[in-house]
Amino acid sequence: MRAVCFHAEQGYVDTAVLRRTDLAPGAIVAGPAVIEEYGSTVPLHPGFSATVDDFGNLLVRRTEEVRA
Repeated sequence: MRAVCFHAEQGYVDTAVLRRTDLAPGAIVAGPAVIEEYGSTVPLHPGFSATVDDFGNLLVRRTEEVRA
């Protein structure tokens, strides 16, 4: 876990940092999280989730209303 600031007014929140290669098809990651891989980093803000599809793509969706 790392403390990451996604929104200045909300400050730092505990955030999981995951390796992209560790996520198998069907894996679901709920934000806040950071998904790292060679050449790319995906910040997954609070209120969003990512699902790994059968082809290894990350499908990012809003899962709840984000409050400022």
